[in-house]
Amino acid sequence: MDRYEFETNRDPLGHQTTSIFPYWISITENQMPYLYPTCLSSGIVFSLLTMIALAQHVYLTSKPYLFIQSIIDTIFLIIGVILTLPKYYHFIPTFYSGKIYINALHYACWFIVIWIFIIACLDHTVTCIQSNGYNEKLFCSPFKSRNIIILIIIMGTISAIPQIFAWEPTNENTFRPTNLKTSFLYEQIYFWYIQIIVLFIPLFSIFVFIGALLYTFCKKREHYLLNDHDQHQHNHISHYTINYGNNEQDSIQRLNNRERQNLSKLFLFSCFLHLLLVMPYSFVIFFGKLFSREQESKHNTTTTTTTGSLGREILIAYDTSLLLVYINILMRFFVYIIFSGKFRLCLRKIFTCRSCCCSSNKKNLDDV
Repeated sequence: MDRYEFETNRDPLGHQTTSIFPYWISITENQMPYLYPTCLSSGIVFSLLTMIALAQHVYLTSKPYLFIQSIIDTIFLIIGVILTLPKYYHFIPTFYSGKIYINALHYACWFIVIWIFIIACLDHTVTCIQSNGYNEKLFCSPFKSRNIIILIIIMGTISAIPQIFAWEPTNENTFRPTNLKTSFLYEQIYFWYIQIIVLFIPLFSIFVFIGALLYTFCKKREHYLLNDHDQHQHNHISHYTINYGNNEQDSIQRLNNRERQNLSKLFLFSCFLHLLLVMPYSFVIFFGKLFSREQESKHNTTTTTTTGSLGREILIAYDTSLLLVYINILMRFFVYIIFSGKFRLCLRKIFTCRSCCCSSNKKNLDDV
């Protein structure tokens, strides 16, 4: 997360280079001033809409975690505006005096977003495996969800604290590493702790979730289709004594089954988006820091300067992968719209200025 390290090791001796950079670097840099404001502003608007919709009586699996995730997403995007846009638009004031603290908050939000998403997927996956559907309250009971969310926020805050003491400003817009940054505790123990907790464990977990959700989705789909077929045959045989109340109840049950399947698709698609749009950022940080260490060791053992070209490519990769993270946050709103009919209903009631109470009078609609 600390971009200072990539900027510092791009040219360790501070010399200007005359190397010609690849054409794609110039194209990417020219597009960044337009892509970042568009993604950040759109992401903030859609995250706020998602948060408002989830605050209503819309029933989704792992709703407490999805609601907190929307709040953290909004904070994450606002911090991105503070840290990113002043680089491209000079009329926007910069906060160099507090940039280290803002960057640490950005780091904490990044940790919280990842682990809230992991817990939400875990809750939905374990719930899918249950034999009698989606009615179990595993991690989403008010007491459990509150404790888990508080624990994740505390862990994210603690993990971000070393970032505050790793860098110190030298003047208005440059930073230098402190003694903590160059210590074995930070460079080895803290580095591998962060990589394991935000890269390797989430990556392994998401593959497990995808496999489990695909398996349970196919099994549940067969179960629901079989039940619908049996119920249809029962109604056809006893068509002379049809109970319309039961038919209405059956239609509600079919809607619930369809909604449950769509929620599984929602989490499946969210996992795929996480792999495509979020994991590159973690890999760029991981390999970028390894490259920075190599550059630093070369600087300590030799007196020659680096060309700076590869360092600039890492900076471009960092900015591009961070943009993908913002796009992933932007896409969540549309994923909810596509796969959740109750979310769409709640949004429709919000935009039509009606009382947004997406819960039906039938209690069976609440257990989704």
